[in-house]
Amino acid sequence: MKLLIVDSTNESQAFCARRVESFGRSDMEMLDLKVKLVNEQEFSERVVEADVLVIGSGVGERAIAIARQAQVLAPWIQVVMFVSDSSYGGGAFRSAHSVGVRKVFPDSASPLDFLQELVAIHSDFRKEGRTHEGRVIAVVQAKGGVGATSAAAALAEVCSVYNRRTMLWDLDVETHDLSRSLTVNGAEAKVVSAWVNGSRDIDRESMRDALVPISSDVSVLMAPDKFAESIDLVCHADGIGIAQRIVELSRVLFDVVLVDTCGRLGPATGALIRSADVVLVVIDDTILGLTAVDLYLNFIKGLIGSPDRLCFLVNPCSNALMTVQQIAAELEPAHRLGSAPWRLPALPFETKAALWPGSGQTLYSMGSKSMRQTFDKIARELGLIGVEDSPGDSAGSRDVNGAAGSRAAMRPRGGTTTSWLSRMFGKKGEASTR
Repeated sequence: MKLLIVDSTNESQAFCARRVESFGRSDMEMLDLKVKLVNEQEFSERVVEADVLVIGSGVGERAIAIARQAQVLAPWIQVVMFVSDSSYGGGAFRSAHSVGVRKVFPDSASPLDFLQELVAIHSDFRKEGRTHEGRVIAVVQAKGGVGATSAAAALAEVCSVYNRRTMLWDLDVETHDLSRSLTVNGAEAKVVSAWVNGSRDIDRESMRDALVPISSDVSVLMAPDKFAESIDLVCHADGIGIAQRIVELSRVLFDVVLVDTCGRLGPATGALIRSADVVLVVIDDTILGLTAVDLYLNFIKGLIGSPDRLCFLVNPCSNALMTVQQIAAELEPAHRLGSAPWRLPALPFETKAALWPGSGQTLYSMGSKSMRQTFDKIARELGLIGVEDSPGDSAGSRDVNGAAGSRAAMRPRGGTTTSWLSRMFGKKGEASTR
């Protein structure tokens, strides 16, 4: 979010900018704040580049004219105004709001009040699609062995083929199935432990240190390396804030965030289910699977809220059991979710599905052409890739340092599954040593 601060002198501009500097580093990074200082003569040339105009108190009564001119030059801009303490009152409010000023603050206002307003503006921008916002998919399961980890890994490969910068978050704090399947291990997990025990802040620098890149487009965030921190993350109430901050920062840095929750319900996974754009419930087509989903829905329906955020992905155990429509018909009378959660096609039955971990392939590339086509459809339906996208398309992105860049700069155009996998597994220890 680009802030343009306008005031009468360099000193008054700097005074206003210090309010922003007093914000926590992580808050600035999650809002993706970029600040530019200008005087009254220069602001008209810069205002079209900004998202938020901050008018300092030094311009006095000229602030109203500046705000009016800004709205003409950049109708989309949000305007925040500071006034002297002596001028703060009903008259200032009426004059400011008449020209479209969003908020008026006195000079003595707390920087936290200013931060709260910027957070609200950023939230509005997200709803309007004006900010870069990665799509978060929480992959959950009602019982083990249904292929949730396989689905998460396969969707990451689809995203890579279509040049979507993707983070795979392994929240399996006990067996680390996703990390082990991708042959990822290393000291990076210590950074996640440091986030949990509070010895390190969650910011761009520590995120970069925590990630294990397995291709130019996909990185893995491992579970904490220590069991105590692992339990605190998924079971302690403090894990809610940690999970939320990881998600907020990941949305800025990545196009897609896939979280393998391992089906565990706790404070952190509850927060993830609430904040995810889609909750992908991977289920099988067995009787035990059906009854497990029935019980699981009783727990998570309240967390999800709207059923529009819920999707079921059926991973069949054989060719002869229930279809998606049959499963929906069994569950709908009790749960009344509507048709939207059942819109994904079932995965084709694949005898080699259990062989991908450590093989150098995922279920996407190891399976048949039908399997690849199905995962492409699923990725499009979940909003991970666009309807018109083709492999190797270049679409704007951000690197882990927050710099905007083209896909062509991150990887060759026309990437294929084979090239992705060769980079991912070409050297056995590459992912862990970086």
